Amino acid sequence: MTAHDTPPTAAPVPAAPAIPPATAPASVPGRRLAALGGLALIAGAALYTAGIATSPPQASESTADYIASLAADPALTQLSATLLHFGNLFLALGFLAVPGLVRGARGGWLALVGALLATLSHALVSGWVLFDFWTMTIGLELDPAAAVAVSEAVQGGPVFGVLSMLPMLNLIATPLVTVGLARAGVVPWWLLAFAIVPTVVMFVVPFTPVLFAVITAVGFVPAVWFGVAILHRVRAERAVTAG
Repeated sequence: MTAHDTPPTAAPVPAAPAIPPATAPASVPGRRLAALGGLALIAGAALYTAGIATSPPQASESTADYIASLAADPALTQLSATLLHFGNLFLALGFLAVPGLVRGARGGWLALVGALLATLSHALVSGWVLFDFWTMTIGLELDPAAAVAVSEAVQGGPVFGVLSMLPMLNLIATPLVTVGLARAGVVPWWLLAFAIVPTVVMFVVPFTPVLFAVITAVGFVPAVWFGVAILHRVRAERAVTAG
């Protein structure tokens, strides 16, 4: 065989980049974002509960009584709306960090879908509660009949109706997240009761600020649990990296 007949040497194939295992610690920025998410869940639950506790009491669920309740104590109305706004905003941001608790395939999709629904729901409500400033103002500036007419005209629009229903996604969001994390072995299954029972109770008892604040606090046990679990995970990963 001549030199011309010698087959060329094959070019070396570059090695595939190593894929880190699912249990590998996150990067420093990733850990910091996760820690902020965990803190946001805990702070959001506390602010939301405080917002419910400071809600102005109302005589009934009618539009007229709702407007009158907000206009009766403008300072309390603004405090409650502000607490609820930031509570929902922090919860919306915090839930984005929850799927990171799942390290395997089991339960991952449920946790992800539930977390995204929770984020969407709380983000919508964070803007929705600022509507109380407008409702309070028409109660202060207009006579009761005119205030009710204006409020019902605004709420009667088809787009408004759809947007007002979207926050109801949270009825299934937290249970989905809880089931996903329970399947992944991150949280106990009994935590699901806290994600369902308080919501059911709210539909069958009349609204009073103190009672609903207690029910809300119980209902936020899963969110606070998720936040604490995220902080524990971040602390453990930091220890592994430091060691």
